[in-house]
Amino acid sequence: MGLGEMMGVKNVKLELKGNYATLADLLEAMKDIQFEAGVPELTKHGIGAVIVFPPVDRNNQVWITGAKGKFTIMRSAEVAGLGNMAKNAVLDTLTDGWSSMSGAFGNKKKRCMELVDITAKEIKEAEI
Repeated sequence: MGLGEMMGVKNVKLELKGNYATLADLLEAMKDIQFEAGVPELTKHGIGAVIVFPPVDRNNQVWITGAKGKFTIMRSAEVAGLGNMAKNAVLDTLTDGWSSMSGAFGNKKKRCMELVDITAKEIKEAEI
């Protein structure tokens, strides 16, 4: 395990059989897969969008990002969505940044990182 993984960074490039121009196209291809991480959905986040799975907790969520046939699945230390961005910013301000630190340690972080690998494998095995 490298330093990045010790700190909770987990990114896996998806190996896809098909050519998907957008996240919406990829999500459509994934609709019949039963994922251990749960049911994926397309969510607005910031100025863009991400495919997200149900959060492990408020500091751990599996995301798929990218476009034009190049997609990455990753562990995010925040839950996607414009409302969640605002809530997390307020909590970080009130706790001097300690609120987000809980996502860098513990079993929930470890489980989310495992789900990144499991989900990447499920997508590869589905041959989409």
